[in-house]
Amino acid sequence: MRSILITGFFFLALVSCRQPKEKTTNMEHKNMTVENMMSRRSIRSYLPEQVKPEQLDTIIRCAVNAPSALNKQSWEIRIIQKPELLNEINEGFVNYAKGQSLPGSASRAQEPGFSVFHGAPTLIIVANDRENAYSPVDCGLLGQNILLSAESMDIGTCVVGSLKAYFDTPEAEKTIAKLNLPEGYQALYTIALGYKNQRPEAKPREINKVQIIR
Repeated sequence: MRSILITGFFFLALVSCRQPKEKTTNMEHKNMTVENMMSRRSIRSYLPEQVKPEQLDTIIRCAVNAPSALNKQSWEIRIIQKPELLNEINEGFVNYAKGQSLPGSASRAQEPGFSVFHGAPTLIIVANDRENAYSPVDCGLLGQNILLSAESMDIGTCVVGSLKAYFDTPEAEKTIAKLNLPEGYQALYTIALGYKNQRPEAKPREINKVQIIR
């Protein structure tokens, strides 16, 4: 009886080894990193609910783990959630924009209820070191980590570049002083952050701008 069982097990093992393996497809095993990059959009409408502290902490930890030239980490980050300061920044920009012809959503700065950061409950300000030639690149890499880590939690983001020009004016000096930036640092760009109130479609990308030289 024992010899019959051993022979049976051997036969089953032999047959199973000869069975062709079931093919897997890319659809069954998606690359979540790639999916995250391809699904991220600039969000220009946000829910009023504030981002959860633990989610914000994860986003910032991802940000500061971005690569930087010679590991100088030549950035400073300020996270604004205080309503009074958010209003001050927005009103300052609206006054700055009067009489100017600005591109994009900034062109609507004089409309009632306008928000330069699209009403997001959190505004992230990224500052660079003026003395470090690589600092703008360092800050750009950091910003992409913010965008992608936020997207992985279905949190919306939008890079707001129009505030840069306002931050560089004398009228913004009192507001900038409240950021407590180190000597030699300047606000480079901002990121609106919050829970999404829209899900826009992707805009066309110009893949023809890519050339592979072999």
